[in-house]
Amino acid sequence: MSEHPLLPVLRGTLTTFAQAILRTPWYGKEREAVSYYAFGFLAKACAPGAVLHDPGQIAMEGRMQGGPLNRKKEVCKDLVIWPAPGANCWSADRKALHYPLVVMEWKANSAQFFPYDLEHLASLTRQAPQMLGIAVTFDARRKEVLRAARVVAGTVEEGWLEVR
Repeated sequence: MSEHPLLPVLRGTLTTFAQAILRTPWYGKEREAVSYYAFGFLAKACAPGAVLHDPGQIAMEGRMQGGPLNRKKEVCKDLVIWPAPGANCWSADRKALHYPLVVMEWKANSAQFFPYDLEHLASLTRQAPQMLGIAVTFDARRKEVLRAARVVAGTVEEGWLEVR
C-alpha cells in the first residue's frame, strides 16, 4: 500500500488518544470519543505548511458521496479531513462530487471491527483511490484495546494500529 501523507499524523494522534482513554477513568460513547479525538488530539496536530494545517479541515459528521454500497446519494461520516479549511463535498451546482482526504468510521462499543464499516470503506476508497479510510474500534467499558484499520484503494489492513 502506498503511504498516505496523513498516516503518520493519524497513527500518532490515535496512539496518544488511545493512551488517554484506556489508561484513565475516561468514559464516553461514540460521539464523545470522536469529539474528544478531533478537538483534543487531531486539531492540535495541525501545522503550518503541512497537509493538515488548519482545524477547519476537520469535519465531524461530514457529508460525502454515499458510494456503491449505499443507496443514499450522500452519507454523513463520523470524521472527515478535507484538503482545505471549509472544503466539503458540494460542487458549484450543489452535487456531492468532492471527496475528503480521509474518512474515518468509529465504534466505541466493541473491540472488533464491524465488517460493514470495512466493506464500505473499501468500496469508497476503490471509488476514490486518493482517499484514505480509517476504521477505529474500542470498547469504552472494558478499556482493553483500541484498534484501527487502514483502507487504501479498496485494500483493508486490519492490523494497522493496536494500542493496549
